[in-house]
Amino acid sequence: MYLTTPSGPADAPAPARRASLRLSHLVSRTFSGGRPFLPDPLEPSLSRMQADLVRPYPVEFRPELLERGERNTFIEMTQELLADLPPLEEPLDLVLVAHTAPDADPRRSTSCFLADALPGDPLAFNLSDQGTAAGFTALRLVSEYADADVFRHALVVLLDQRTFLYDTVGAHDVPRQDCAVALLFGPEGRAGEPVTRQLAGVAPEEVRSTLDAVLNEPGGGAGRPLPLIPGQGPDAEEFGPGFDVRPAPPGRPCTGPWTALADVLPEFAGDGPRRLVVAEYDSTLRYLCVSTLDLEEGT
Repeated sequence: MYLTTPSGPADAPAPARRASLRLSHLVSRTFSGGRPFLPDPLEPSLSRMQADLVRPYPVEFRPELLERGERNTFIEMTQELLADLPPLEEPLDLVLVAHTAPDADPRRSTSCFLADALPGDPLAFNLSDQGTAAGFTALRLVSEYADADVFRHALVVLLDQRTFLYDTVGAHDVPRQDCAVALLFGPEGRAGEPVTRQLAGVAPEEVRSTLDAVLNEPGGGAGRPLPLIPGQGPDAEEFGPGFDVRPAPPGRPCTGPWTALADVLPEFAGDGPRRLVVAEYDSTLRYLCVSTLDLEEGT
């Protein structure tokens, strides 16, 4: 169980500075097909739950999709994703699951499953309602929790699921593929701890100038083009020759930039020191998000 305590007296000594949470492993997996919803011994509960979930919104539950629909649930994707990670022997302090759209079968909690399946007694919770900023918010929270409680090991799981039991016509940032990404952090790793900045209230016409100001900060490039992974918000064609642009795959609003990062990291193995940048802009929430990772020499 995760416990919090009152803050200490004002004259208490400052807590020991924690070690950096380095990115030790980054894995990504896409999924096709999936299990049909029916037959399901609990189908009436799923049907009622889905109808209740959409009732406050201007969409209509479509029960006929239960008859012909298929889904890879968040837990099913996460179970397969864990197989791509090395055996986790050290106890985890934090497990954070982030997604832009809800699970088509939300009857089981992914974070609760991971809290039971992984070593240790981690603080585990889900993060949603962040649009395409979800992955960046997750990384920022990892650093903030680590600052507060001197965490040493953390796991972030990002999920996109393409199955919906209601109409999504006209909706923004709807996943079109089933994809799962895991970022494992610890005292040792192939890249430094991501430094994540989230700027609120950025208008669409301000995105490029604001992003330029962040990207032109010194460090890590050694005169070479800066590897930049833009999500589906920034226009990849707008960046000039000073950037090595690697666009995220479409249809993955939560996982896309991190899937692209997983593809890029092996390319730069042993090519440090090097800075990699992942950027995204959510036009609905007007969040501009930037994460930088520094690869040390020989990593």
